[in-house]
Amino acid sequence: MEQSVLFRCPRTGMNVQHLLTGLEQIGPDTHLPVVCPACSSVHFVNASTGKLLGDRSASEVR
Repeated sequence: MEQSVLFRCPRTGMNVQHLLTGLEQIGPDTHLPVVCPACSSVHFVNASTGKLLGDRSASEVR
């Protein structure tokens, strides 16, 4: 199974699209390492939501 995710690189601020593959073997709330083409660093992307590890959107901040 493949899924395309779109996230914002925290270093450059650029929107990055990445194709996640092999999702049938992982849980729904798992973060996968992705090499970012915008900054060449590794970011951890949630397989089900496409959000970066540590990303705090307005709905999650308490």
